[in-house]
Amino acid sequence: MDVTPTPAGTAGRAQSPVFRRRIGGISLMDLITGVAIASLLLGIGIPGFQRYLASSRLVTSTNLMARSLALARSEAVRRRQVVVICKSRDQQTCTREGSWRQGWILFADEQPDRLRGENEPLLAARGPLPTGIQLDYRAFRSSNFITFYPTGISLANGTFTLCHRREAASARALIVSKTGRVRLSRRRANGQPLDCPG
Repeated sequence: MDVTPTPAGTAGRAQSPVFRRRIGGISLMDLITGVAIASLLLGIGIPGFQRYLASSRLVTSTNLMARSLALARSEAVRRRQVVVICKSRDQQTCTREGSWRQGWILFADEQPDRLRGENEPLLAARGPLPTGIQLDYRAFRSSNFITFYPTGISLANGTFTLCHRREAASARALIVSKTGRVRLSRRRANGQPLDCPG
C-alpha cells in the first residue's frame, strides 16, 4: 500500500470549513467600517498636514530672503561697491511692477542707478515663491529695491513681511535697519501687529 506522507500540521485543512471561511475575504460590514475609519482619519489629518505644509513653506521663504539680504550686504563690503537687491520677474532685470513674491535679483550697481545694466554683475537670482506665500517690502525710500553700500549700511529702514494666505496669523517680518542689519520679528518695527500682504 502506497502512502504519501502529509506535511505536519496540514492534515485536514483543505477539507475544513472553518479554514475555508478564514481565507474567503472580508465581509461587507468589515469593509464599510474600514472605509469609515479611514475617512475619519483623513478628515482629521489633512487640515493638519496643510497647516504644516504652509508653515514649512513660510519658514523656507523667510530664510531664503534673509540669506539674500545677508549676501547682498556681505558682497557690498567684499567688493567695496554698491549692491542692490530688487524685485524681478525674469531674474535678470529689476521691475517696479507686481510684488516681491515673483522673485528678486542681487547685482553690483556700478552705474549706480538702481537698475541692472547689461554689463553689471548678477550676483544671485531667486525665482517665484511657493504657492500661497505673500511677500511685501515697505521702506521710506522705495518699496522696489534695497541698497547696500561698501560700508555695509543700507541708509533705509525697511520691513519685508511674509505670510501664507491660509495662515495669516503666522506672518513674520524681516526688519532691515539703516546699519544694514536684519532681524526677524513677529511684529512691525513700531510694535504693531503684522498684516498679511495682499
